[in-house]
Amino acid sequence: MSTATVTEKKIALEKPRLILTHGEKGGVGKTTVARVVADFLHARDTTFRAFDAEGSTGQLLRFHPEVTAAVEVDNAATIAPVLDYVMESAGRRLALVDLGARSGEDVKGWLYRGGALEEAEAARLGITVIYVLGGAVDSVGHLKECFAALGREVSYVVVKNFGVAGKFDVYDNSNVRKELLAAGAREIDFPALDGSVYQSVDRASISFSAFADGQNGNFGFTERRYCRTWLRECFTALDSVASVLH
Repeated sequence: MSTATVTEKKIALEKPRLILTHGEKGGVGKTTVARVVADFLHARDTTFRAFDAEGSTGQLLRFHPEVTAAVEVDNAATIAPVLDYVMESAGRRLALVDLGARSGEDVKGWLYRGGALEEAEAARLGITVIYVLGGAVDSVGHLKECFAALGREVSYVVVKNFGVAGKFDVYDNSNVRKELLAAGAREIDFPALDGSVYQSVDRASISFSAFADGQNGNFGFTERRYCRTWLRECFTALDSVASVLH
């Protein structure tokens, strides 16, 4: 193995990374996916910080308060905690940001003004967009807008969330899917979690992993096992794209 190859791998491992969960306006499960990603990183003993762009009422902050801070992406002062942490903290840094519903141009704006896109172009920062699909045409149109705005300097993971849609024909037959796959995008499926179990986790206001492990509550065996099985299937999907999640 050449020295160059070893050096390149070392740089890739040490490079900070920004993970953004993104999608069209409400109902596609962006925050559910962000919560699972947080559980996934915890389970693999990955040090990270999370940021909820929905502010102090955001759901990622609610379910993962120990690692999450509320931010906004409107200006330098409010987005500074994210980019400062990723680019200036000691050691390797990983940040997970639940963006909420924002246009591709909005996301590009703060990444560009804050220098994140320039750092990505110079291979000093990895940026991964986890795009959560809905089943409607609007979801594919929003994805197309996002791809047009951010281009090929970021890594894309497209999540088919079967918790909110039973099929994704519009996306499967779209031109933007072909363009994304040609650019190296990955696709994964998230299965549906039983609705009553999802509601039990919601009422408990704890992470999926904590619920599955029976922490902080007296949860039934069956509900815990349903959650654990679902989470294991989601983790298997994320394992397939782990190279752009660390």
